Amino acid sequence: MNVAITNTLNWNILKSFSNDGQDCFHFADVIEKFPTTERQYLSNVLSNMVRKGMLIKLRRDIYFIVPIDSDASTYIPDWHVVAKELVKGKKYYIGYYSAMQIHGLITQPSLNEIIVTDSQIKPSKLKIKGVEFQFVTHTKTRFFGFKNTWINKHDKVMVSNLEKTLVDALTKPHLCGGIVEIAKAIYETREKVNLELLIEYLIQNDSNAAIKRYLFLCNLLSINWTIDHESMMTKLVSNYSLLDTSAPNEGKYNSKFGLKINMDVLTIKNAIYS
Repeated sequence: MNVAITNTLNWNILKSFSNDGQDCFHFADVIEKFPTTERQYLSNVLSNMVRKGMLIKLRRDIYFIVPIDSDASTYIPDWHVVAKELVKGKKYYIGYYSAMQIHGLITQPSLNEIIVTDSQIKPSKLKIKGVEFQFVTHTKTRFFGFKNTWINKHDKVMVSNLEKTLVDALTKPHLCGGIVEIAKAIYETREKVNLELLIEYLIQNDSNAAIKRYLFLCNLLSINWTIDHESMMTKLVSNYSLLDTSAPNEGKYNSKFGLKINMDVLTIKNAIYS
Protein backbone atom coordinates (compact mmCIF):
# COMPACT_ATOMS: atom_id res chain seq x y z
CA MET A 1 0.00 0.00 0.00
CA ASN A 2 1.07 3.57 -0.65
CA VAL A 3 1.31 4.91 2.91
CA ALA A 4 0.33 8.50 2.08
CA ILE A 5 -2.69 7.43 0.02
CA THR A 6 -3.72 4.92 2.66
CA ASN A 7 -3.48 7.47 5.49
CA THR A 8 -5.59 9.90 3.49
CA LEU A 9 -8.20 7.21 2.86
CA ASN A 10 -8.19 6.27 6.56
CA TRP A 11 -9.20 9.78 7.56
CA ASN A 12 -11.62 10.16 4.67
CA ILE A 13 -13.44 7.05 5.84
CA LEU A 14 -13.60 8.28 9.43
CA LYS A 15 -14.63 11.77 8.39
CA SER A 16 -17.28 10.53 5.99
CA PHE A 17 -19.10 8.40 8.57
CA SER A 18 -18.54 10.79 11.48
CA ASN A 19 -20.06 13.64 9.48
CA ASP A 20 -23.13 11.46 8.93
CA GLY A 21 -23.35 10.79 12.67
CA GLN A 22 -22.47 7.13 12.20
CA ASP A 23 -20.24 5.53 14.81
CA CYS A 24 -20.82 2.12 13.28
CA PHE A 25 -20.80 1.06 9.65
CA HIS A 26 -20.69 -1.97 7.38
CA PHE A 27 -18.23 -2.84 4.63
CA ALA A 28 -21.06 -2.40 2.13
CA ASP A 29 -21.43 1.21 3.34
CA VAL A 30 -17.74 1.86 2.64
CA ILE A 31 -18.06 0.43 -0.87
CA GLU A 32 -21.04 2.69 -1.47
CA LYS A 33 -19.17 5.79 -0.29
CA PHE A 34 -15.97 4.99 -2.21
CA PRO A 35 -17.23 3.31 -5.40
CA THR A 36 -14.09 4.01 -7.45
CA THR A 37 -11.77 2.27 -5.00
CA GLU A 38 -11.11 -1.44 -5.43
CA ARG A 39 -12.98 -3.63 -2.92
CA GLN A 40 -9.93 -5.61 -1.87
CA TYR A 41 -7.97 -2.41 -1.29
CA LEU A 42 -10.78 -1.05 0.89
CA SER A 43 -10.84 -4.31 2.83
CA ASN A 44 -7.08 -4.07 3.42
CA VAL A 45 -7.38 -0.44 4.50
CA LEU A 46 -10.09 -1.32 7.05
CA SER A 47 -7.99 -4.18 8.42
CA ASN A 48 -5.08 -1.78 8.79
CA MET A 49 -7.32 0.71 10.61
CA VAL A 50 -8.33 -2.04 13.04
CA ARG A 51 -4.66 -2.84 13.70
CA LYS A 52 -3.96 0.85 14.35
CA GLY A 53 -6.81 1.06 16.86
CA MET A 54 -8.85 3.45 14.74
CA LEU A 55 -11.68 0.92 14.37
CA ILE A 56 -13.05 -2.04 16.28
CA LYS A 57 -14.19 -4.98 14.17
CA LEU A 58 -17.42 -6.13 15.78
CA ARG A 59 -17.84 -9.11 13.49
CA ARG A 60 -17.36 -9.80 9.80
CA ASP A 61 -17.85 -6.60 7.77
CA ILE A 62 -19.08 -4.49 10.72
CA TYR A 63 -16.86 -1.78 12.22
CA PHE A 64 -17.13 0.74 15.06
CA ILE A 65 -15.17 4.00 15.13
CA VAL A 66 -12.92 4.42 18.17
CA PRO A 67 -12.99 7.99 19.52
CA ILE A 68 -9.67 9.79 19.01
CA ASP A 69 -9.09 10.14 22.77
CA SER A 70 -9.83 6.46 23.49
CA ASP A 71 -7.75 3.29 23.55
CA ALA A 72 -9.17 0.60 21.26
CA SER A 73 -8.01 -2.15 23.63
CA THR A 74 -10.20 -0.89 26.48
CA TYR A 75 -12.92 1.08 24.67
CA ILE A 76 -16.40 -0.47 24.83
CA PRO A 77 -18.88 0.88 22.24
CA ASP A 78 -22.48 1.70 23.14
CA TRP A 79 -23.83 -1.82 22.97
CA HIS A 80 -27.39 -0.70 22.18
CA VAL A 81 -26.03 0.82 18.96
CA VAL A 82 -23.96 -2.31 18.32
CA ALA A 83 -27.11 -4.44 18.75
CA LYS A 84 -28.89 -2.37 16.11
CA GLU A 85 -26.05 -2.91 13.65
CA LEU A 86 -25.78 -6.63 14.33
CA VAL A 87 -29.36 -7.11 13.11
CA LYS A 88 -29.30 -4.48 10.38
CA GLY A 89 -31.94 -5.21 7.77
CA LYS A 90 -34.00 -7.36 10.16
CA LYS A 91 -36.96 -6.56 12.35
CA TYR A 92 -35.84 -6.36 15.97
CA TYR A 93 -36.21 -4.68 19.31
CA ILE A 94 -34.08 -4.48 22.43
CA GLY A 95 -36.00 -6.28 25.15
CA TYR A 96 -36.10 -8.00 28.51
CA TYR A 97 -33.36 -6.98 30.98
CA SER A 98 -31.82 -4.58 28.43
CA ALA A 99 -35.14 -2.80 27.92
CA MET A 100 -35.68 -2.63 31.68
CA GLN A 101 -32.32 -0.91 31.92
CA ILE A 102 -33.24 1.61 29.20
CA HIS A 103 -36.53 2.33 31.00
CA GLY A 104 -34.61 3.01 34.22
CA LEU A 105 -35.95 -0.04 36.05
CA ILE A 106 -32.59 -1.67 36.76
CA THR A 107 -29.98 -0.33 39.15
CA GLN A 108 -27.30 -2.92 38.28
CA PRO A 109 -26.55 -2.87 34.52
CA SER A 110 -25.42 -6.17 33.06
CA LEU A 111 -22.85 -6.75 30.33
CA ASN A 112 -25.54 -8.59 28.44
CA GLU A 113 -27.68 -7.23 25.61
CA ILE A 114 -30.89 -9.03 24.69
CA ILE A 115 -32.18 -8.47 21.17
CA VAL A 116 -35.58 -9.82 20.13
CA THR A 117 -36.12 -10.73 16.48
CA ASP A 118 -38.94 -12.33 14.51
CA SER A 119 -36.56 -14.78 12.82
CA GLN A 120 -33.82 -16.99 14.21
CA ILE A 121 -30.27 -15.67 14.27
CA LYS A 122 -27.26 -17.98 14.59
CA PRO A 123 -25.27 -18.12 16.71
CA SER A 124 -27.82 -17.11 19.33
CA LYS A 125 -25.07 -15.65 21.54
CA LEU A 126 -22.11 -13.51 20.56
CA LYS A 127 -19.48 -11.86 22.75
CA ILE A 128 -17.91 -8.55 21.69
CA LYS A 129 -15.53 -6.55 23.91
CA GLY A 130 -16.75 -8.37 26.99
CA VAL A 131 -20.44 -7.80 26.25
CA GLU A 132 -22.63 -10.81 25.46
CA PHE A 133 -25.28 -10.25 22.80
CA GLN A 134 -28.15 -12.70 23.05
CA PHE A 135 -30.70 -13.08 20.25
CA VAL A 136 -34.18 -14.22 21.30
CA THR A 137 -36.72 -15.24 18.68
CA HIS A 138 -40.37 -14.34 19.10
CA THR A 139 -43.24 -15.73 17.09
CA LYS A 140 -45.27 -13.22 15.08
CA THR A 141 -47.91 -13.32 17.84
CA ARG A 142 -45.47 -11.99 20.43
CA PHE A 143 -43.50 -9.64 18.21
CA PHE A 144 -45.16 -6.30 19.00
CA GLY A 145 -45.08 -3.37 21.41
CA PHE A 146 -41.84 -1.58 20.49
CA LYS A 147 -40.83 1.79 19.10
CA ASN A 148 -37.82 3.79 17.94
CA THR A 149 -36.40 5.27 21.13
CA TRP A 150 -33.63 7.76 21.92
CA ILE A 151 -30.86 6.12 23.96
CA ASN A 152 -28.52 9.12 23.88
CA LYS A 153 -28.28 12.52 22.16
CA HIS A 154 -27.45 10.98 18.79
CA ASP A 155 -28.87 7.48 18.51
CA LYS A 156 -32.25 5.79 18.36
CA VAL A 157 -32.88 2.05 18.56
CA MET A 158 -35.99 -0.10 18.65
CA VAL A 159 -36.96 -0.81 22.26
CA SER A 160 -40.00 -2.52 23.76
CA ASN A 161 -42.26 0.05 25.37
CA LEU A 162 -42.82 -0.06 29.12
CA GLU A 163 -45.91 -2.25 28.97
CA LYS A 164 -44.38 -4.80 26.58
CA THR A 165 -41.17 -4.83 28.61
CA LEU A 166 -43.17 -5.89 31.67
CA VAL A 167 -45.09 -8.51 29.68
CA ASP A 168 -41.90 -9.99 28.23
CA ALA A 169 -40.33 -10.04 31.69
CA LEU A 170 -43.34 -11.86 33.14
CA THR A 171 -43.14 -14.38 30.31
CA LYS A 172 -39.44 -15.20 30.79
CA PRO A 173 -38.26 -14.03 34.22
CA HIS A 174 -34.84 -15.66 33.74
CA LEU A 175 -34.08 -13.11 31.01
CA CYS A 176 -34.80 -10.23 33.38
CA GLY A 177 -32.85 -11.02 36.52
CA GLY A 178 -35.62 -13.06 38.13
CA ILE A 179 -39.01 -12.38 39.67
CA VAL A 180 -37.68 -10.01 42.36
CA GLU A 181 -36.45 -7.55 39.72
CA ILE A 182 -39.76 -7.89 37.88
CA ALA A 183 -41.80 -7.33 41.04
CA LYS A 184 -39.81 -4.17 41.76
CA ALA A 185 -40.41 -2.93 38.21
CA ILE A 186 -44.15 -3.58 38.40
CA TYR A 187 -44.40 -1.87 41.78
CA GLU A 188 -42.31 1.14 40.78
CA THR A 189 -44.36 1.72 37.60
CA ARG A 190 -47.79 1.06 39.12
CA GLU A 191 -48.84 4.72 38.76
CA LYS A 192 -47.02 5.26 35.46
CA VAL A 193 -48.00 2.22 33.43
CA ASN A 194 -50.96 2.28 31.04
CA LEU A 195 -52.95 -0.45 32.80
CA GLU A 196 -55.42 -0.92 29.95
CA LEU A 197 -52.57 -1.40 27.46
CA LEU A 198 -50.67 -3.71 29.83
CA ILE A 199 -53.68 -6.00 30.18
CA GLU A 200 -54.29 -5.89 26.43
CA TYR A 201 -50.68 -6.91 25.86
CA LEU A 202 -50.87 -9.72 28.42
CA ILE A 203 -53.85 -11.18 26.59
CA GLN A 204 -52.32 -10.67 23.13
CA ASN A 205 -49.05 -12.23 24.30
CA ASP A 206 -50.97 -15.47 24.94
CA SER A 207 -48.88 -16.73 27.88
CA ASN A 208 -50.97 -18.06 30.72
CA ALA A 209 -47.86 -18.29 32.90
CA ALA A 210 -47.16 -14.57 32.43
CA ILE A 211 -50.73 -13.68 33.43
CA LYS A 212 -50.50 -15.90 36.52
CA ARG A 213 -47.26 -14.24 37.64
CA TYR A 214 -48.73 -10.78 37.06
CA LEU A 215 -51.90 -11.49 39.04
CA PHE A 216 -49.91 -13.12 41.85
CA LEU A 217 -47.60 -10.11 42.16
CA CYS A 218 -50.49 -7.63 42.07
CA ASN A 219 -52.15 -9.55 44.89
CA LEU A 220 -48.92 -9.91 46.87
CA LEU A 221 -48.01 -6.24 46.59
CA SER A 222 -51.57 -4.88 46.99
CA ILE A 223 -51.47 -3.23 43.58
CA ASN A 224 -54.79 -1.85 42.29
CA TRP A 225 -57.07 -4.83 41.54
CA THR A 226 -59.66 -4.15 38.83
CA ILE A 227 -62.48 -5.94 37.10
CA ASP A 228 -59.99 -6.82 34.35
CA HIS A 229 -57.78 -8.60 36.87
CA GLU A 230 -60.81 -10.51 38.11
CA SER A 231 -61.73 -11.43 34.54
CA MET A 232 -58.25 -12.79 33.87
CA MET A 233 -58.45 -14.87 37.06
CA THR A 234 -61.48 -16.73 35.71
CA LYS A 235 -59.57 -17.74 32.56
CA LEU A 236 -56.46 -19.24 34.15
CA VAL A 237 -55.72 -22.79 33.05
CA SER A 238 -55.36 -25.45 35.71
CA ASN A 239 -51.74 -26.49 35.18
CA TYR A 240 -48.95 -25.12 37.39
CA SER A 241 -46.21 -22.75 36.21
CA LEU A 242 -43.05 -21.74 38.05
CA LEU A 243 -43.24 -18.35 39.71
CA ASP A 244 -39.59 -17.71 38.89
CA THR A 245 -37.96 -19.47 35.94
CA SER A 246 -34.54 -18.40 37.22
CA ALA A 247 -34.98 -20.30 40.51
CA PRO A 248 -34.90 -24.07 41.26
CA ASN A 249 -37.96 -26.17 40.45
CA GLU A 250 -39.09 -26.67 44.03
CA GLY A 251 -41.57 -25.17 46.46
CA LYS A 252 -45.25 -25.17 47.40
CA TYR A 253 -48.16 -25.11 44.97
CA ASN A 254 -50.55 -22.16 44.98
CA SER A 255 -53.87 -23.39 43.56
CA LYS A 256 -55.45 -19.93 43.45
CA PHE A 257 -52.95 -18.64 40.90
CA GLY A 258 -51.78 -21.94 39.44
CA LEU A 259 -48.17 -21.32 40.41
CA LYS A 260 -45.37 -23.27 42.02
CA ILE A 261 -43.96 -20.75 44.50
CA ASN A 262 -40.30 -21.64 44.12
CA MET A 263 -38.88 -18.79 46.19
CA ASP A 264 -39.57 -17.08 49.50
CA VAL A 265 -42.17 -14.37 48.87
CA LEU A 266 -40.73 -12.42 51.80
CA THR A 267 -37.66 -11.87 49.63
CA ILE A 268 -39.89 -10.09 47.11
CA LYS A 269 -41.59 -7.95 49.77
CA ASN A 270 -38.32 -7.07 51.47
CA ALA A 271 -36.79 -5.96 48.19
CA ILE A 272 -39.63 -3.50 47.73
CA TYR A 273 -40.57 -2.31 51.20
CA SER A 274 -37.20 -2.30 52.95
